[in-house]
Formats: sequence, structure tokens, C-alpha cells
Amino acid sequence: MPPIRSQTASASIPAIYRFLLLNVEPFCAFGGVLLLFFAPTLYTRTMTRHTLTTIQPATEFIYTELLGGWLHFAFTEAIVLRMVDDYRVWRLLCMGMLLSDAAYVHSCAQAIGGWDVWVQVGGWTLDEWVVTLSTWPFLIARLAIVSGVGMREKVE
Repeated sequence: MPPIRSQTASASIPAIYRFLLLNVEPFCAFGGVLLLFFAPTLYTRTMTRHTLTTIQPATEFIYTELLGGWLHFAFTEAIVLRMVDDYRVWRLLCMGMLLSDAAYVHSCAQAIGGWDVWVQVGGWTLDEWVVTLSTWPFLIARLAIVSGVGMREKVE
């Protein structure tokens, strides 16, 4: 069996994808961490069209769990991906992050009443536009990396 040829992420992945995942998203994720830590009620109101305005003390742990997931994203992108210049590692990490993205996007639809409500873009609030526009560029960059779209070297 031939040896596996290593491809560098910096040579394979377009600069725009790397910029988004190394520089922009870690700050967004950390912003989410701060929001969840200091103002979880504001987070909940934002996600639910202001219909859920209080947090029950017995469910506060859920916000801490979500905060932990966003800390993981921030760390992985700001530290790990900066230190590892291997396309295969980036691709694997992006695959895992896409699993989280799928759950997050589904939760966004759940928060406003389900997919039948979410697909009615004309009825979106400013909050929903902000959530979507601050999520999808990173999700699309990860999808491109995983699928090989736009890569500069042959992706195996």
C-alpha cells in the first residue's frame, strides 16, 4: 500500500475559508459563550421571538452545556486549526463540527415553531437574520472543506 501523502491545509484550503474559521468564527463563538454566561435570558429571548423570557433555575445547566460546545468551537478554530496544517485533520474536525451545525440549525427552527415556520423567510425577525447570517458562512465553509469544493490541490 502506498504511503498517505499529507496535504497542507494552507496550500489546499482557500484563504477565505481559513480566514472565516481561524479569525471570525472563534470571536463569534466566544461572543456566544459570553452571552450564555452573562445573559442566558437574552439568548433565549433572541432565539424564540421573545416568547421565552425566563429561565427556570432547574434548566440553567443546559445553557452551560451549550456554552461548553461553543468554547470547544472557539478553541478548536483559534488554537488547534492554527497549529495543525494538515488538510485531513481540518477535514475531520470540520466533519465533527458539521454534526454540531446540523443540531444547531435544527434548534433554530425548533425555537421559532418548526421548519414550516422557519422556511417562511419573509416573516423572519431581525434576530433570526442575525442568527442565520452569523451561522451559515461558517457552515458553508466547513461543507466546502469536507466536500473538497474550491480546494486548490487535488483532495484525496
